[in-house]
Amino acid sequence: MTSAYILIASILILGGVLAALGDRLGSKIGKKRMRIFNLRPRQTATVMTIATGIVIASSTLGLLFGLSKSLRQGVFELDQILSERRAAIRQLESELKKARLDKAQIQKELEAAKTEQSLAKKRLVNINRNFQSSQTQLKTVTLQLSTVQSDVATLVKERQQLQQQKTQLTSQKEQLATQKNQLSTQLNKLQEQVKTRDQEIIKRQQQLRQQDQLLAQRQNRLQSLEKEQKQLQTAIDLKDDQIGQLDQAIAEKDINLKQREAKLQELELQLSYFRREVEILEQYYQTYQDLRERKIAIVRGQVLAFGALQVVNPGDAQSIVVAVDQILQQANLSALQATQPNNPNSKLPIVKITKAQVEQLVQQLQDGREYVVRILSAGNYVLGEQEIRVFADVAPNQRIFEESQEIAAVSIDSQNMSEEDLQNRLDTLLAASQFRARRAGVLGDIQVEDGRLTSLIGFMEKINQSDDTIDEIKTIAVEKTYTSGPLKLRLVAIKDGEIIFST
Repeated sequence: MTSAYILIASILILGGVLAALGDRLGSKIGKKRMRIFNLRPRQTATVMTIATGIVIASSTLGLLFGLSKSLRQGVFELDQILSERRAAIRQLESELKKARLDKAQIQKELEAAKTEQSLAKKRLVNINRNFQSSQTQLKTVTLQLSTVQSDVATLVKERQQLQQQKTQLTSQKEQLATQKNQLSTQLNKLQEQVKTRDQEIIKRQQQLRQQDQLLAQRQNRLQSLEKEQKQLQTAIDLKDDQIGQLDQAIAEKDINLKQREAKLQELELQLSYFRREVEILEQYYQTYQDLRERKIAIVRGQVLAFGALQVVNPGDAQSIVVAVDQILQQANLSALQATQPNNPNSKLPIVKITKAQVEQLVQQLQDGREYVVRILSAGNYVLGEQEIRVFADVAPNQRIFEESQEIAAVSIDSQNMSEEDLQNRLDTLLAASQFRARRAGVLGDIQVEDGRLTSLIGFMEKINQSDDTIDEIKTIAVEKTYTSGPLKLRLVAIKDGEIIFST
C-alpha cells in the first residue's frame, strides 16, 4: 500500500516539475522569438507546450509501467489472464464434480470399511489365539537365531578372506593401469600414423579429381564415337543382310557336302574293315603255313616249370626274387629243350614274362604260406622259336586227399569180360581218377603206386587169375596228397564190399 502512495506522489512531483520546465522553456522560446521548422514564434511556443505535455504523459506511463508489474500485466496481458482464469474456473468445476463423485465412492468404501472392521474384530480374537502358538514358535526361532549367529561368524571370516582378495585385486588393478598407459602411448602413435594416412588420402583425392576431369573428356570423346558407331551399324546391317543371303546358299551347299562326306566315311569304314579282315586272314595263313612246315614243340597251357615254394622269412624280398628266378630258369631250360634241342647254349633266355606278373607273384609269396607255382606256355610254339611267352599260375599248397581216401570206382564183371574190356575199364577208372584229382586241385603228377607200368600189369594179371568174381575196382590215395602232388593211386579189387587184393 505504501508503494502505491509513493508511486502517486512521485508521479505528481514529476508532472509538476515537467510542467514547470515546459512553461519556462516556452516562455524562453517566446521571449527569444525562436522558430522551429519555419513556424511563427507563437506556433513554436504552442508546439513546445504540446511536446512538453507528451513528455509528461509518456514519462508518467513509463514510470507506471516500469515500477508496477501488475499494471503492466493488466494493460498488456489482460485478455490472456481472463482466458486463463476462465479455463481455471472450468477446470475447478470439473474437479468439483470429480470430488463429489469421489466423496460418494468414499462413503461407499467407508461402509465397506465398517463391515471389514467388524470382521477384523473377529480376526483379532483368532489372532490372540494364534499369539500363544507364535510364542512357542518364537522359542524355536531363538534356537535358529543362535545357529544363524554361528553362521555370521563364519561369514565374518569369509569377509576377511575376501578383503585379502580385494587387496590382491587392487595390486592387479595397478598393473592393469600401467598396461593401460602403455596402450595409450601406442594409441597416440597409431593416431599419428592415421594423420599421415589422412594426408595421403587427401593427395589421392586430388589425383581422383584430375582423373575425373580426364574421364569427362573421354566421355565426350565416347559420345562422338557412339554417333560414328551408329552410322557404321547401319552400314553393317545392310552388309549383314547380304551375308545372310550368302549364308543360306552356303548352308545348302554344306548340307550336300555333309551328305557326300557321310557316304565317304561309310565307304572308308568298310574299306578299313576289309583291310583288317585281309590282315587277319594273312596272319592265319602264315601261322597255318608255319604249322604245316614245322612241328609244334610247345602247346598252349603246357607246364614248363613246376614247384612248391614257401618263404621262411616273409620280410626278405630278396629270397623270394631268387626263388622266382630259379623256377623261371627251370622253365627257360624246358622251353630250350623243347624248341631248340640241338642248341648247346642252355642259358639262352627265350622265356618272356611281364614285369607286372613277376611283381604280383613276389607280392603273393610274401605272406609266408606255401604255394604251388607253375609256369605255363601262353601259346603254341614250333621248333626254332626264339621267344616263348609264358605266365605264372599260383595256388595255395593245401591238403587235397587223405590217406586211403577213395577217389574213383568202376564196376566190372571179371568172369565175363575179355582182357581188352578189362583194360578199357581200367583206362576209364584212371581217367576218372585223374579228372577228379585235377578238379579237386591237384597240380602235380598223378601215378599208380611208384609210377612203374609193372604195377598196373601185375594188377591186371591178378584179376585174370582170380577165381573170385570181382564187383568193382577202386582207386584210393596211397598217402596224404597236397596240391603240389604227386598223387599216388592204389588200385583195389572189391567183392561184396571187402578188399580182395590191391597193387
